[in-house]
Amino acid sequence: MKRIVLISLLSVLIILPLLGFAQTKDSIKSTTLKEVMISDTIRRERIKKESSSRIDNAMIEKMETVSVGDLAKYIAGVNVKDYGGIGGLKTISVRGLGSNHSAVIYDGISITDFQTGQVDLSKFSSSNIKEISLFNGQSYSLLQPARALASSNAFFIETIKPSFDSSQRFKTILKTTYGSFNYANLGINSAYKISSIWTSVLDLDLNNTSGNYPYTLSYGRNENDSTSKEIRKNSDYFGFRGEFNMFGSFNAKTDIKLKAYYFYSERGLPTSTTLYYINSGQRLWDENFFLQSIFTHKLSSKLEYRNHLKALYSYTHYYDSKASTFLGYQSDEYIQREYYMNNVVSYKIFKNLSSSLSNDVFLNNLNSPNLFISSAQRVSSLSAFSFLFDNSKLLINGNILHTLVEDRSDFSSKSLIKSHFSPFISLGYTFQNALTISLFYKDIFRMPTFNDLYFNKVSESKLRPEVTKQINLHIEYLRSLGFYKTSSINISLDAYHNIVKDKIIAVPQRNLFIWSVINYGQVDINGIDLQAMFKAYLSHSIDLTIRGTYAYQSVRDASNKESTTYNNQIPYTPLHSGSLFLNLSHPFIDFSYTLSFVGARYSLPQNIERNLLKPYQDHSITISKDFTYRKQKINIGLSCLNLLGDNYEVVINYPMPERQFRINIKIYL
Repeated sequence: MKRIVLISLLSVLIILPLLGFAQTKDSIKSTTLKEVMISDTIRRERIKKESSSRIDNAMIEKMETVSVGDLAKYIAGVNVKDYGGIGGLKTISVRGLGSNHSAVIYDGISITDFQTGQVDLSKFSSSNIKEISLFNGQSYSLLQPARALASSNAFFIETIKPSFDSSQRFKTILKTTYGSFNYANLGINSAYKISSIWTSVLDLDLNNTSGNYPYTLSYGRNENDSTSKEIRKNSDYFGFRGEFNMFGSFNAKTDIKLKAYYFYSERGLPTSTTLYYINSGQRLWDENFFLQSIFTHKLSSKLEYRNHLKALYSYTHYYDSKASTFLGYQSDEYIQREYYMNNVVSYKIFKNLSSSLSNDVFLNNLNSPNLFISSAQRVSSLSAFSFLFDNSKLLINGNILHTLVEDRSDFSSKSLIKSHFSPFISLGYTFQNALTISLFYKDIFRMPTFNDLYFNKVSESKLRPEVTKQINLHIEYLRSLGFYKTSSINISLDAYHNIVKDKIIAVPQRNLFIWSVINYGQVDINGIDLQAMFKAYLSHSIDLTIRGTYAYQSVRDASNKESTTYNNQIPYTPLHSGSLFLNLSHPFIDFSYTLSFVGARYSLPQNIERNLLKPYQDHSITISKDFTYRKQKINIGLSCLNLLGDNYEVVINYPMPERQFRINIKIYL
């Protein structure tokens, strides 16, 4: 704890003189500066030199999705683990590294779950999203928190900031959806321009479904085995999400973003459909609330400062009315709290070279009074020094990140202290403004989660952090084509090699009810990501957009040559996967088609026929049209999801919904 406080104080002592120097310099010599706009969190002009993928609002509006977890399926290299239904948990794994290695950044600040290390993306609605972006190494912004640099990859979620015409002060969008399996959604997004400085946005979203969708139950893994038609039970879901945002732009130098977020859900947890046992008594309640702020100030033409603050409260209640306990049921409660602060300052050394210093300090604790270990606490400090050279042709970006973590629990009087230095370096060069080649290397480590270290009903475990090493080659080609009105093509290829050492897994100890969490060994990852997008604004007011992705991922166990799983593909990682998005827009009607396909993969470490999950394809279409009624714009859309009605599983014995229909109505006020 003392080390973390000392490092934090040193960072503040370094940052404050820089701020004071800028202010002193201005007081000695008064200079009128030109108007300078504060840069966004992600600088778009540099994305072409990054290994990245994004889906913007133009595409999101054309897709029939409920949550960010649904959108993530259309990003190359991302595997979404989906437990089925509207309320099914949705977590991502990027390039076979596991969901614990992905930082999820929501409007500039990380979303965290130190209990499991996994962020459930079904908690974030897709209705108010401006864009989602995946950076396989990291983004090149110098004003980002150190926490955004502390993971193998970063998944950015950016919500919509309203814009107003000169005469506008108020705008509202009402949205309602109704569909199969008694699915209903009601959403409202209301923006108000309070003054020339302040703008507010209230976004509310309500989801409800019975989740009783039909599926085919197989009584074996062979094609000739018996099957029956069943109805999914205990798959109901109710969820409410509310966000209130305030944007303050005081002048060209200073702005602030404030957010209050609340989420509540109650859902049934359908069990796996095995051995004729298709009923479940498991329920889950989630409640999340956080406040966050981002303050940015440009002190001079060379010096810029940003502060991030966040306070989070999270409550989870798990209940199983059919658990085999002496009480006849199981009821577990978990309470997480986080207090977080970041300070970052960037300085332009000369025209093409800039540097930054960023420090994060955060406290996380988990309380669960009815479990083996009732309380655990983690204090962390992340410090990063970054530099960026960019002359439009050549880009060199690098940083050195120091992580210091101290863990305490009521199981032991001793603290667990870990310290690690993580380097990152990236080189990129653009040829004739069309072809870009870049290369990055990144070393990162991941602390075990609270569940890993203080496993329920076993004992405190002694685990080493996972260490990953990443090498990535990125090639991208962007060109405007000289036919039709305006058209362009963008193709990118990534080839990568990752190594994960001290992989953390859970294995059975004495029987299937007593498990140990251990450091497994090493996993070697080799893969290719391919993305292509074609846009054309054709004659007769027809716009065409085609976007495709393909991913090849070889994720192999390299821990022990004597093991029966050596060189086997790790579970739930397909060799081949991809997606396709096609949209045709016309003033009369709008048509969209999406395809998501996932190849064969294994449900357990042993690559044998018994553990093989079949490949699947999910086709969906949406047809929509804009109307004007009493000067109000109205959009009506009809969607068919899983068009072919395939019966498939993303996670073994958790069937996904078959064909379903939805009608969407949007009213712009």
